[in-house]
Amino acid sequence: MSSKTTTPLTFDIRQDLLVKLKELQVKTGARSVSEVVRYAVSHLKASELKFANTAHRQISVRLSDELRQGLVKMSQRKKVSVGELLRAALDSLPDDLPDFEPASKVAKKKVAKKKQARKVTSKKKAVKKAAKKTVKKAVKKAPKKAVKKVAKKKVATKKTVKKKVAKKTAVKKTVAKKAAKKAVKTVAKKAVKKKAVKKTAVKKKAAKKAVKKTAKKVAKKSVKAPSVRKVAAKKAAKKSVKKKAAKRKTSKK
Repeated sequence: MSSKTTTPLTFDIRQDLLVKLKELQVKTGARSVSEVVRYAVSHLKASELKFANTAHRQISVRLSDELRQGLVKMSQRKKVSVGELLRAALDSLPDDLPDFEPASKVAKKKVAKKKQARKVTSKKKAVKKAAKKTVKKAVKKAPKKAVKKVAKKKVATKKTVKKKVAKKTAVKKTVAKKAAKKAVKTVAKKAVKKKAVKKTAVKKKAAKKAVKKTAKKVAKKSVKAPSVRKVAAKKAAKKSVKKKAAKRKTSKK
């Protein structure tokens, strides 16, 4: 049985069928005659249809689009009116409908659940209101001294909280100062290390330059040495030549 939206459909029905419909409505607990008609149409079988000409009466029921379309298609196949199909479906209904489930029961259950939920919420609200009223009454009845004591306690707690906050800020400041000092020391150490590295690099450069200079001097001396030797050899040769010439002159005399 379809539970979708329904639209009205009017057709003729026999008086005895209408009485039967109403009896079934009472037996099954259906919310309306339309529910019983929808049940009959949903269980309609074309092979079991039998048509007869008797006196009719017009009633209006609500059917879903699916049931309506099924009736139209069946009427086209059988070449009969929709009303005749409906009458045949109602004729085929038994005196009792054991598997019929009226939609009104489901709706009643939902309504009952909603009512219970509303009652629970209303009870909770009433309890909250009563609690608020009792609190207000107790506050009004309390003496002024108690209120003053509570105020003094609040002030004391605020002062202690402020002291704790001041201590925490002082600790944070000392920690920050220590961190700053450490950072300065590390920066100074790095600067000293850089200077020492620079000095060692300068010393290395100076040593390299000195080595290069000494090497150049040695090379120059090594170049000059052979030339000096040649000059000395030439001088010695000249002296020897002069000595030989002097000896020759003395021997001739």
